[in-house]
Amino acid sequence: MLVKRQKVWMICFAFLYLGINIWILCRLRLLEEYTDLIALSCPAGSITESAFDQWREHADSGRYSEAAVWRKTEELEVVAEDTGRSRKMFCYRIKGQPGAVFGRGLTEGRYFIEGETGICLLEQGTARQLFGADQVSGLTVQIDGNDYRIAGILQGNEPICIIPAEEGETFDGIAVRKKDAGQSSNKAVSSLESALGCTGGQEIDGKLFYVTAWLLYAGLAAAALFLMGNAAVSQAGSRLADRIPPEQMKTAARTVIMILAIGVLVSGVMTADPGSDYLPTYWSDFEFFARLFHDKEEQIRSLSMHLEFASWISMIKAWRQAAAAGLLAGSMALALFLSARWRQNIHSTYELEDME
Repeated sequence: MLVKRQKVWMICFAFLYLGINIWILCRLRLLEEYTDLIALSCPAGSITESAFDQWREHADSGRYSEAAVWRKTEELEVVAEDTGRSRKMFCYRIKGQPGAVFGRGLTEGRYFIEGETGICLLEQGTARQLFGADQVSGLTVQIDGNDYRIAGILQGNEPICIIPAEEGETFDGIAVRKKDAGQSSNKAVSSLESALGCTGGQEIDGKLFYVTAWLLYAGLAAAALFLMGNAAVSQAGSRLADRIPPEQMKTAARTVIMILAIGVLVSGVMTADPGSDYLPTYWSDFEFFARLFHDKEEQIRSLSMHLEFASWISMIKAWRQAAAAGLLAGSMALALFLSARWRQNIHSTYELEDME
């Protein structure tokens, strides 16, 4: 009866562990959508329209598939003409391609294109409050007394609206999408800061969250494989002792497990593909790793404290979920290993007592 319960428990453990890993891989897949994102939030009004246009005409801008600058306005009253409902909310004036900021965060309709006027984007939460539904593309709202047709609906529940920028605007931030997600984010940020005069603000690198989540998962998965493999060896050792010398069997099995764990770790690092931003010129340059850790920690903390758009919220949420699930899976593997060692010690104690 006890053996049967142990088998049932192990099957449940295996399914739970597998489910957690599938969940982590889904979160990592979501984070992959942000690997090409670079965003800079600058002091208010520090980016001029002319500087942005000149940067786009420059050859360096050919490295990016999309680019947009934004400016946050004061609270404006948004009125739904069909229902008469209204709400005051912050609006963002955007010049360029809104997809650079929001990515695949469009749930209905389309993004507006540069040069369009009298058009806007609303988030789902705003659309539901004003119209009682989120399938409202094509309907009209009044923003600060002017009519705007809703082009599309964005993911998110924050009360904000997005409208095209007017001529001669100054902007508070820029977002770009790299054509090659593997290109250096550090060089991209330096190029943007130099061209636009945007320094001292918040920096967001989507690649950072993907890389750190993958490295954490790969490290924990390798450690989990090593621990659970050793737990399995400890359990199986006594059963096969009459056919294979125990120490010889355990040494061979642990060698195989170690090789597999190293393979998992290497595969995870290769999948993360951190690139040159995470590699020093000399491996003995330990100050490089200290600076790297400090800079990336500051970026993550900064984004956690200042989440301006729903796409940013979705990115850091997926990152936190992947990290938390990875730690949970690692804890489960450690608990299994300690449990196996405890049972082995108990079994050894009973054997000594029987010999006496």
